[in-house]
Amino acid sequence: MLTEQTNSELGRHLLTIRGVQFIFGAQGDPFAMILRAGDGDPLGHGARAREQGLHESSAGAWVTADREVGARILGDARFSPRHAGEGPQSHPGVDVWDNPLLCHVVPLDDVHLNRDPAAYRALGEAAAPLLSAGALDARLPEIEAAYREAAAPAGERFDLYRDFAVPAALRVVADLLGLPDGTRERLPGLHAGLAAALDAGHCPQQLGTVRALFTAVAELSAELDALVGEGRATGLAALTGVPPGDAAAIGALAVVVGVEVTATAVCNAVQVLLGQPGVWERIGQEPARAGAAVREALRLAPPLRFESRIAREQVELDGTTIEEGRRVVVLVDAANRDPGAFAGPDVFDAGRADADRSLTLLGGPAAPVTEALVRVQTEAAVRALASLRPGLRTEADVLRRMRSAVLGGILRFPVA
Repeated sequence: MLTEQTNSELGRHLLTIRGVQFIFGAQGDPFAMILRAGDGDPLGHGARAREQGLHESSAGAWVTADREVGARILGDARFSPRHAGEGPQSHPGVDVWDNPLLCHVVPLDDVHLNRDPAAYRALGEAAAPLLSAGALDARLPEIEAAYREAAAPAGERFDLYRDFAVPAALRVVADLLGLPDGTRERLPGLHAGLAAALDAGHCPQQLGTVRALFTAVAELSAELDALVGEGRATGLAALTGVPPGDAAAIGALAVVVGVEVTATAVCNAVQVLLGQPGVWERIGQEPARAGAAVREALRLAPPLRFESRIAREQVELDGTTIEEGRRVVVLVDAANRDPGAFAGPDVFDAGRADADRSLTLLGGPAAPVTEALVRVQTEAAVRALASLRPGLRTEADVLRRMRSAVLGGILRFPVA
């Protein structure tokens, strides 16, 4: 298992997959170029992938940027985040040339990022009293207060990600889960290690980043198991009839997805909205506009740029046979700009008639658990900022993390 490998063994595994992605990218493969995550042109690569239709990438996946095909994949339970069979989802020692299994670069099972669709639906139903849209709407005043208070002391210049989005999301998730003070104090450090989780399964991270991720995953898992077992996470404890393992899984997804995906969604939405003349000011004057504006902003800049699934059986798709066990990837950011599915696909239009065709999932396959958590927080953040800082502007270029092919994670977002 990768978590038990020496640094030399783990480093060799990461470097081998990274090297394969670079080689295939150099040969012009659009998905391999996206996985390289270094040239700042994911939409350009997505557009080139769309021109090829559903096609087989050299990087070991069937890939589509077509909105209709993508919707069928994401709505089909035969496509799952995990391979058939039990055990950790990772492929150490595989011959990447003979059998390029470049999915599940590292195991993320302990933070529940590789469950089957049915399992996520069941967790979503179990979490509904805590994380459904209705439950979160009932707590909207305290969620909005967290974002207003995060914005208020920021001063004239601040970093949108580091000083606003992350601290507020950490507070909201801790409040919802009912975490005790000691866990709240450790949560920022855990988040620092967990921030790369959604990227690490697809794009090899540096060795130190992976070791920090493994440590944070183990610590979070142990902490939540203990808190649930002792009834000290009061929000999770209130989920009556939910088995302890499921309650801990809900808590893990709230921490891993509900913080980093939310922070990314907030930054993406603000970046898009600040680029639309007059839109930011109108949201400040009419906060009810925030919902439609955020939905459209996240169509153009989804916090998860692609979705990866595994065919659990042989599937005929768009005239192509997808064999059991093969990886299938939907380039969400490109599919959301498919001119065959959207009128004026590159144009921001908060009132567009085809808004419900967006493929943006706020939490990927875990969206049944996390969708409302990310959406409600993102809308609250935009409402708070637009009302408190109607003249908000970017101070310099937004810097995104290297090796962040999925999230396009924020490294720096200076605003004033």
